[in-house]
Amino acid sequence: MRAVKTVRIEWYTDERSGQQKFREVPGSEQEWPCQLVLLAMGFMAPEKHGPIVDLGLELDARGNVKTGGDYKTSRDGVFAAGDMRRGQSLVVWAIHESREAARSVDLWLMGQTNLPSLSAGEFAVHA
Repeated sequence: MRAVKTVRIEWYTDERSGQQKFREVPGSEQEWPCQLVLLAMGFMAPEKHGPIVDLGLELDARGNVKTGGDYKTSRDGVFAAGDMRRGQSLVVWAIHESREAARSVDLWLMGQTNLPSLSAGEFAVHA
């Protein structure tokens, strides 16, 4: 027999970090007969190991990398955009944020930029 074992979880707010976390519910393990398992997993926040910790980047209350409107992080010369900055979202937001962040990086590196920006009113918006 093929099966998948599951366990229920419960969400809680970590008192030290204020972040949402989950833990197993004791005694909730179940086994379900099956032939195929498909996982649909949601995005919670960026992984905290690696560059985020190594660079000491400040996080917002939701656990995303905190930035200003210019996409700058708490570390000079480090920028963030897309899911890393705003959390789970649509790919069109990631594309938009990447363009805006590229403009901010160009401005930071060169002192000026020719890259257009929606937030600077340089694109026509049709109602």
